[in-house]
Amino acid sequence: MKIGIISENFDNDSAALKALLEKHTFKKKQKTVKVSFRPIGRKIEGDHLLTPKSARIIDAECKRYDIDLVVLVKDLDGLPSNQKKIKQLTNKIQKIANQATTKLLPFIVIFEQEALILADIQTFNRIYKTTHKSTKNPLFQSEPKELLKRLTSKSNKKYRESDTPEIFQQLDFQKVYQNHKGENSFQSFIDQLEKEII
Repeated sequence: MKIGIISENFDNDSAALKALLEKHTFKKKQKTVKVSFRPIGRKIEGDHLLTPKSARIIDAECKRYDIDLVVLVKDLDGLPSNQKKIKQLTNKIQKIANQATTKLLPFIVIFEQEALILADIQTFNRIYKTTHKSTKNPLFQSEPKELLKRLTSKSNKKYRESDTPEIFQQLDFQKVYQNHKGENSFQSFIDQLEKEII
């Protein structure tokens, strides 16, 4: 099965999620299923993700690369308590899904992708030589990107958004899955993705 990943940033967000998802073994009725992931939509940036242009690019690239399913990744830039914002974003994604001919699975990332890094903070600490301890569900961490930048502000190596693909390659999939849980979480996204595997 071939799965496309489209997001606000091809080089950082899509490539990072691809690296993390490739660590997981997908199964259907106890049998391992070969799943490959491919970032698509290099020309889509930021808010252009939720425009009709995305649907056209999704269809064109799915046809070109024989993609069966597309994961659309969008940061909420808000906390799970902001149900109004979640509903608005869900509706916008649904419009794109209605325009595209390929099946689309949304992944609304609360607060933003850096929350997934917090779900395996030990890996981040090892890479950046920090000592942060996190006890709460990263789903409820506001502005996780700014937190990571603060944590490395006095380190020799500073966190930058362009570091995400490298970090995600080293994250422990099971830790992220276990720690980023709840509604609209990485865990709920993976559970839904498992159901879509053919």
